[in-house]
Amino acid sequence: MSMLFSGCMAVTPESIAGEKERGTIATLLVTPIKRYELAVGKIVSITVIALASSLSSFIGTIASLPKMMAGESLNASLKYSVGSYFQILLVILSLVIVIVSVLGCISAFSKSIKEAGSYSTPLMIVAILVGITSMFSSGSSPWYFYLIPLYNGVRCLTDILTFSPNIIGLIIAVLSNFAYAVAFGFLLVKMFNSEKVMFQR
Repeated sequence: MSMLFSGCMAVTPESIAGEKERGTIATLLVTPIKRYELAVGKIVSITVIALASSLSSFIGTIASLPKMMAGESLNASLKYSVGSYFQILLVILSLVIVIVSVLGCISAFSKSIKEAGSYSTPLMIVAILVGITSMFSSGSSPWYFYLIPLYNGVRCLTDILTFSPNIIGLIIAVLSNFAYAVAFGFLLVKMFNSEKVMFQR
């Protein structure tokens, strides 16, 4: 969770709050494109960069799994399948999209990169604490736990890595993450349409 947040935090505040701080957002907003197109373009570009960062996290995760299993002296017959790796990648990508959309809204609300960073820090702490909950949770969780943003990703990853994947939970988590991302994307578009938000000093 911390690596995913770090990858998103590295680009999101700079892309929106940085433009506001430098005054270049005004130039972008008067170009002959609709503001929702600009907001969507920002989200897509930030997401692509954050996904590249998350892919490196994914590669690191799958590269470390054999060592982890050997260190835990697990039964050699227990091996992760290609499907497990695909599920891990799907969860990571859905988490990144949610994080980018939330940080995008925080960045649009902020007046500067520093302010965006200070607003985002509590959210990062919450995400890390949510990640730590995987050490204390065991067994299956009720289906509605997979609707909780961030926690649903941690729960899915825990299920997959402990060889007890919950396909229904995975589907609920991924679909709900995309729904949250779309909702925050609409909020970001509304913020881009607000002169008060975009030109606050």
